[in-house]
Amino acid sequence: MQTIFFDFDGTLVDSERFHAVNWSQYLASYGVELNSETFMSQYAGVTWPQIAEHFIYQYNIPLTETVMIEEMEALTEKMIVEKGIPPMPGVDELLKTLSGKVPMAVVTGAPKDYVQGVLAQHGWLALFEHVFSGYEVANNKPAPDVYLQACKTMRVLPEKAVAVEDSRTGLMSALNANTYAVFVNSHNIELTAQAQHSFTSMKEATPALLSLLKVND
Repeated sequence: MQTIFFDFDGTLVDSERFHAVNWSQYLASYGVELNSETFMSQYAGVTWPQIAEHFIYQYNIPLTETVMIEEMEALTEKMIVEKGIPPMPGVDELLKTLSGKVPMAVVTGAPKDYVQGVLAQHGWLALFEHVFSGYEVANNKPAPDVYLQACKTMRVLPEKAVAVEDSRTGLMSALNANTYAVFVNSHNIELTAQAQHSFTSMKEATPALLSLLKVND
């Protein structure tokens, strides 16, 4: 394997819970009762436009998708400043081990500005050659577009790239692009397709990733 791609939310940072709490709080202001655990189990990896479209239609919320997303972005920025988003266990050590030894990029379904801001907070932004966002291609995850764009830009064949994902949506995107998919998630998620490797934490996945990339710890 020649290159490694990391998803962002739920893979590098523990943001799935962070966003679930924020969405739950936000939706409650419009009379939608949905606790963060339920939200996380049902919408992890789903893009914000898709989430907004669903709740606006399902609950007749008098907003456009654009306005709902803008309000959620404002709440998210506020909560990032107040609380921050913690890294997933083992990620900092893995990134620093890989840095300078193998090309790395973030391949995310989230907006690039948000991702770059959080990467910078953790001191990781300079470790990555690129941040690729599904908002900048024709079709976001689970379509393969963002991974194919990443492979083209990084000049690597998809089958020579490792893609680390934590959600069904992200895994389907990686598999649809024909990358070598590694699934990392501590929850018992039923998958419709299987990754080449599955682990419950980044710490558990690290030896396999280093071996795939032929990097000595």
